[in-house]
Amino acid sequence: MTALLRSERARRGLRPTDLAEAIGVHPMSILRWERRERLPGPAHIHALARVLEIEPARVAGFFDDVRAAAPAEPGPAGHRGQGVRALRWRAEVSASAIAAALAVPVSTVYNWEAGRARVPDGHIAALADALGLTPAALVEHLRRPAVAVQRPGAPPSPLRQLRHRSRLSQARAAAAAGVDRHALGAWERGKAVPPLVAVRRLARTYGVPVATVARAAGVEPPHLLDRGRWRSGDLPAVLRTLRQWAGITQPELAARCSCSTAAVRSWEAGRVAPSARMLARLEQAFGLPEGALDAAR
Repeated sequence: MTALLRSERARRGLRPTDLAEAIGVHPMSILRWERRERLPGPAHIHALARVLEIEPARVAGFFDDVRAAAPAEPGPAGHRGQGVRALRWRAEVSASAIAAALAVPVSTVYNWEAGRARVPDGHIAALADALGLTPAALVEHLRRPAVAVQRPGAPPSPLRQLRHRSRLSQARAAAAAGVDRHALGAWERGKAVPPLVAVRRLARTYGVPVATVARAAGVEPPHLLDRGRWRSGDLPAVLRTLRQWAGITQPELAARCSCSTAAVRSWEAGRVAPSARMLARLEQAFGLPEGALDAAR
């Protein structure tokens, strides 16, 4: 029982950073909880139980003897701030706006919301005003038990849902697909569109068809991936599309075809047409049937 969190995490192949990312805390918090140097709040107990796939009662029991052994102390000053986040989202007010109204660093607001610090009595009136509440209503709300909340109107994106179904953290999915974790985060938030090679790698990582990842990421596959749509004169564009879809560079394609990079560059620019021998090598490099590229010449 003394190693419950650590053993359950290790059994699922999760690093402290993976578990921390999944529940939105710093990795050091995970290590301190595992050593029972810190005690998580109710929201984090439920989050740990969800990610580790164990009963919340087991997680709570892991900390019960520590709580029982703790000496009785006077109650801390101020108010628990975990309820501030839900109120802030409801009022559509940013953390930076709250910080400016109260003349405190934005990190202080996040510390209140995460339960790392309490809201001092002297900030209650200004905080209530920023949230559009009376001080009494704010205090009453902060007295309620903390519960995990999700930002209203912001369900996980389809691309993030695919990752969640695969039970992968963002860091592990990025590593498995060979992409940058920050880039994957931007694609999941809809801030950027992944290149074709990344779509193909994510599909392999998540075990779903490429078309499924493309739809989830808002990527429209190039029409020239469909051999039935190739027309005479399309060869330069077809070669560019196939190479980008395969995720290889011009020098890498040149090495596969035993030719120069300049030759590949000329074919893709339409300045020179590849010979019949080179067409056969290109078809072999892209896994195409013999004579498939003739339709695009």
